[in-house]
Amino acid sequence: MRYLDLVRGPATRFGEKTAVVEGDRRITFRELDDRVGRLGAALRARGLRPGDRVALLAANELEYVEIQAACLRSGFALVPLNIRLTERELGFILSDCSPGLFVAGRAEEKRAASLAAEVGIPHVLALGEPQELPSYDDALRQAVPDPGADPEDPELPATILYTSGTTGLPKGAVVDRLGFTARVMTNAVELQTSAADVHQASLPMFHIAAFLSYAHTAVGGTVVMLPEFDPERALRTMERERVTTTVLVPTIITMLLDCSVIDEVDLSALRLVIYGGSSIEPGPLRRALERFGCGFHQQYGMTETGGQTILRPADHDPADTERLSSGGTEAIGLEVRVVDEEDRPLPAGEVGEIVCRGPSVMLQYWNRPEATAEALRGGWFHTGDMGYRDSRGYLHITDRRNDMIITGGENVYPREVEAVLIEHPDIADVAVVGLPDPKWGQTVTAVLVGQAPADEELSAWARQRLAGYKVPRRWVRVPELPRNVTGKVLKHQLRAQLAK
Repeated sequence: MRYLDLVRGPATRFGEKTAVVEGDRRITFRELDDRVGRLGAALRARGLRPGDRVALLAANELEYVEIQAACLRSGFALVPLNIRLTERELGFILSDCSPGLFVAGRAEEKRAASLAAEVGIPHVLALGEPQELPSYDDALRQAVPDPGADPEDPELPATILYTSGTTGLPKGAVVDRLGFTARVMTNAVELQTSAADVHQASLPMFHIAAFLSYAHTAVGGTVVMLPEFDPERALRTMERERVTTTVLVPTIITMLLDCSVIDEVDLSALRLVIYGGSSIEPGPLRRALERFGCGFHQQYGMTETGGQTILRPADHDPADTERLSSGGTEAIGLEVRVVDEEDRPLPAGEVGEIVCRGPSVMLQYWNRPEATAEALRGGWFHTGDMGYRDSRGYLHITDRRNDMIITGGENVYPREVEAVLIEHPDIADVAVVGLPDPKWGQTVTAVLVGQAPADEELSAWARQRLAGYKVPRRWVRVPELPRNVTGKVLKHQLRAQLAK
């Protein structure tokens, strides 16, 4: 076998050990391995063939790991969907990837049924005790594992992770079995995971943070699922399950530090907090280091690449502000450069575009050959992020070349929001930017030209068409937008103007 099987090895070594926890539900590695085999057989029985897609719309539920593990083993590509997206947004992604089967989470049966009918997905299974759709558990009970049918091809797609591009339309980053293996193994090495670890999945599994969970599963560690994030519940779960590692974003770190029970819970088992999504100011980071009393590990990366650079626990010196504000140095197996507009490497201190290459980088964008060629030109993935190296080699991210907004750890692409807002009959012109926010990192801000409807009306209108985190929290009116001679909005000027 030339790729990683997430559960076969751990099932052999740690069969009766708990693999996944969600609330009161638990599953051992032996049970997990059996269910992975049954699911692969069930998918084949419904006509799926290697390379076909399986869409999953679910919160962090017990079955998440087994569904990805089954797709990996049996040669299908899992398409994990963001449950915060609207039906319109989900419909576009499903139409683009054409899944052969759709799995619905316990709270998603109605939406999944509607979307499957709209898009024309031939098979749907629902977790839990569905009212209308066929039962996922029944499908597994009726299936018989047939490992001889699992393909060996290491270049089959293992997952397609959708992210928005500068056009505002989602693009599917294809990660094949080899790339999946590289992401898991890089994290396992960098995090020093072991069978003694208990990892709390505090971030949604439809994000690239899922690879942190898989890095624990692969070595026999336990994964604790949080279906939805609540600060007190997260802290209580960490105490009850004796969690050793968890993944957070800066917004959640602040929420935990401000939670009323933070000084009541026993977090002595915690050895590592992994964080990413956006940078965290040195002040709050120092506070977190003091309160949690464990190692901190920051990753800078994106959907297309996985983690590119890491600020490791030894780098988290509270007195070293420059290093604390950096994105760290290369993750194992990755090469990262800062280049000019001609893709020539730049010396330390000079700002340029961040590019990277390595086995964990996506294979391509699904059905987007031109976008793939542009992003992977010269064999390097072009991130669209601007940054520089300091004199010690640490990477600093200075701006998002494509104006992406990160709010509460979620990525928001202004053009996507602008395309929706401009459809409103009473909006003449609009630009969307991110402004600094102490809680969310950035606030989605819509800048409207001239007279426009009230904020409440616009918010309600946008919520019908966009996921909640994409809806502007701030609405500003201006006489006109700053533009260059070609008519492009000068968003850096707009941000500076609003910051005053």
